[in-house]
Amino acid sequence: MRVLLAVGVVALSLGCSRGVRPDSAVAGTKPATGKVYSNEAGEKITIIGLEPGDAHKALVAFDGTKSELDGQVLAAWVDADRRAMEYWTLWRGRKQRFVTVNDRGGYEDLVFSGVNHSDYTHLRPDVAKTGALKVEKVFERYQDLEGDKKYQALLAFDRKFWTNQAEAQLGEALAATNKACGSKLTSTVAWDSITDAQLNAMSFGSYCAGPLESLQKLCERSDEARRSVQQKLQSVECRVDPKAALKLETQKIIWSVTESETVQPDETTSFFTDNL
Repeated sequence: MRVLLAVGVVALSLGCSRGVRPDSAVAGTKPATGKVYSNEAGEKITIIGLEPGDAHKALVAFDGTKSELDGQVLAAWVDADRRAMEYWTLWRGRKQRFVTVNDRGGYEDLVFSGVNHSDYTHLRPDVAKTGALKVEKVFERYQDLEGDKKYQALLAFDRKFWTNQAEAQLGEALAATNKACGSKLTSTVAWDSITDAQLNAMSFGSYCAGPLESLQKLCERSDEARRSVQQKLQSVECRVDPKAALKLETQKIIWSVTESETVQPDETTSFFTDNL
């Protein structure tokens, strides 16, 4: 009987720790308190704090967000100050902040942004869903995902994914500029000038949109600027070079950026005013 009892205790112990690998992002932690946030759009984000507190870790679960994060539970590193708690997670090889919980002086406001950070939605604490929350179930759900190869592939660096994201964001800026200027500009990114490390560290969608945004504002203010863009420009190329620069060569804008520098908006506007 004692032997059977001992075996039962061991089995129970193994069952409680199933899926927790030594190299797990949540190794050495356990679920503590949790809270569910929701909104009228049906979005739901669950945050589970992990103990010990000085590990500064949490789990974040996404449901109903109409994004590729739906159904996922991500390990998060928590960066907190008096007014906000930021949850940083790994996604497609990049450290991302999809969730920030702000203290608005009496109520909590969770701000969620998708993978490309182009749209933001707000969620509030959901008392009913929080009351029904089983933090252990979310913890087990994460453990199951962590052992799944498809899930692990979504955490690994994905160059094609991030270049596509940048191209899509740049395409939006190009469309807005062509509309404002009545032009037919094209845009390209010299991806062969950009290393994986630079792509991982920089947001090229926003970096490369700089000259297009300046042209758009000029065209919105001036018919002369619209005519100049239509007559003198055909394309915009974005690339990484040793120094941030802006050049105009045969109806082509060459926009060079670095990891820490771009040509500033005022300087960009002045360049176009002087050279178009």
